[in-house]
Amino acid sequence: MRFLLDANIALSVKQKLRIAGFEAFHVADVKLGTASDGEILAFAKRHRYIVITHDKDFGNVIRIPIASRRGVILLRLRDQRPDNVIRHLLLFLAKHVKTDSTLVILSEHRYRIYRPSQ
Repeated sequence: MRFLLDANIALSVKQKLRIAGFEAFHVADVKLGTASDGEILAFAKRHRYIVITHDKDFGNVIRIPIASRRGVILLRLRDQRPDNVIRHLLLFLAKHVKTDSTLVILSEHRYRIYRPSQ
């Protein structure tokens, strides 16, 4: 799986995802550090990345329909420290390998997966 981490995700999360065997880049790596949400989503779709973010705007399915995205994992974690983020991400990814073209809302105690038909 290929991930693009939004500006609000710590760089150390990228390194830990790579150690776990995933392809991961931070928006700063691809010169999108100050890009709009739309620019980030367009880049991710074009290059087949799933966006990982804390930004609730990415969860707005009216403004950004699910079908228009490559995939987004929206982290709704109370504890946003990198170690907690990576722990929850890896637990989720170990169970769910098919996150393409979905919106995943991941919190400490549950997750919701939205697909274009929903």
